[in-house]
Amino acid sequence: MKSLPKLHDQHGVSLLEIMVGILILSTGFLGVASIQTQALNGIKWAQHRTTAILLAQSYIERIPFNNLDDNHGSSNNTVMDIDGIEYTISINVDPLGTATQKTVEVIVSYINRSIRVETIRFP
Repeated sequence: MKSLPKLHDQHGVSLLEIMVGILILSTGFLGVASIQTQALNGIKWAQHRTTAILLAQSYIERIPFNNLDDNHGSSNNTVMDIDGIEYTISINVDPLGTATQKTVEVIVSYINRSIRVETIRFP
């Protein structure tokens, strides 16, 4: 009767072991690729959001107080295309308390999202 070969007598790696190793490595690489894709999408989202915030802030800073009476109770819309993304800027001016105080609201809409910045202006 033949005896079974001893484990320490084995030389090399079987095809099955190689296939299992490749399967484990490919699963890991797919996971890394998925995380990379999510990171890139997050970067794009943050870039669009930052652009919208900067647009809203710049519009609030550029409105002189004297022009607020002209825009009282009205809404102005401006559409801008930046890097292929369409941003719609809406400006609303409303009185607040006394005749000299105004609430200025700027809403920037983009890709089914929006940013709202509001401030109170005094003379």
